[in-house]
Amino acid sequence: MAPALILRDGRVWDGLATEPRPADVVCEDGVVREVTGPRAARPGPEDLEVDLAGCTVLPGLIDCHVHLVWDGSPDPATHVDQDGEQLTTVRAAEHARAYLPAGITTVRDLGGNWDIAVTLARAVDRGHLDGPTIVAAGQTVIMTGGHDPFWGIPCDGPDEVVRGVRGQVAKGAGVIKTAATGGVYGQTHGEEVGASELTYEELAALAHEAHRRGRRVAAHALGEEGVRNAVRAGIDTIEHGVFLADDVIEDMVRRGTVLCPTAEVYRRIADGQAPDYAVRKARDVVEAHRRSVTRAIEAGVPVIAGTDAGAPGMAHPSLVDEITTLRDYGLSTLQALRAATSTAADALGRPAAGRVYPGSPADLLLVDGDPFTDLALLRRPWGVVRHQKLRRS
Repeated sequence: MAPALILRDGRVWDGLATEPRPADVVCEDGVVREVTGPRAARPGPEDLEVDLAGCTVLPGLIDCHVHLVWDGSPDPATHVDQDGEQLTTVRAAEHARAYLPAGITTVRDLGGNWDIAVTLARAVDRGHLDGPTIVAAGQTVIMTGGHDPFWGIPCDGPDEVVRGVRGQVAKGAGVIKTAATGGVYGQTHGEEVGASELTYEELAALAHEAHRRGRRVAAHALGEEGVRNAVRAGIDTIEHGVFLADDVIEDMVRRGTVLCPTAEVYRRIADGQAPDYAVRKARDVVEAHRRSVTRAIEAGVPVIAGTDAGAPGMAHPSLVDEITTLRDYGLSTLQALRAATSTAADALGRPAAGRVYPGSPADLLLVDGDPFTDLALLRRPWGVVRHQKLRRS
């Protein structure tokens, strides 16, 4: 048995509590074995003790919306076209490696060319790649002529949509991504932000099959009709949610449908960090998006933090920027931290990943100070624990 890691004299936030509390954390066999009172843990002769006086221990952070194949440049899809599959795979692996030093121990990749993220997820799980846990969708199930043409699988009608889901599950996808509407950085001829794409019947068939196969579903959905269709169809997370009608917000609360706003990316695209056509679209919707997210928060819709990292203007990683923006849009500091830990983990179907308790993964973020009083501390980790191994920043 490997020596235990004992984190002493810090303050521990478990992912749920209203504030951190003084405690020791004992990590053994890759999981948190116990959370004790200060100085209550009894180390063995070979155990590693780390003094964390003045520090806070948090669950490793979770970014619920990334694109590892993209690089955050103004037109990342073009770069992928120019680089091709092999070079894009190398670059995507480098992007994945950037997350652990930032304290982000899990990411959900919601779309990429050639199912590269599915391969990277497998590489991390097998120890070939030093990166965060990756919950990867791979290619996106879209309608013919729909959003995400760069990595979409065109499917028309419920039967084809079911086939698309089954194909992604067979490839190893950990989540299913679909597109219910057009988007801002869309490259399909004539694509409009608010236009609905896959029908309610298609989305319902997709959600049913994905759930039958043990996969959750994330839907790119900006326009009012498309969001309504996705929520009614039983989609688990709404990505972006630019135009949210009151009845849709009420339905999301009733069903427990989760909103992943990716708020910061629209502000950056609107600031000019994208091709002109995308900038124009973003400027048309950025304030409506803010209002929708704020209303959803006020109504009690579960909100999670996802950055769209890799998209125009969003480097890998950008999670603290998104957490800060979500607080600007109406989340409390506690809610914003939960959006990147416990609430995020619940949305991914991996609740232990966003908490610190006996049996949870020994994936922890250590910061010098109290992030409840200064979120900027998240940008400067004192250290990161990944699979029980301490990494100093």
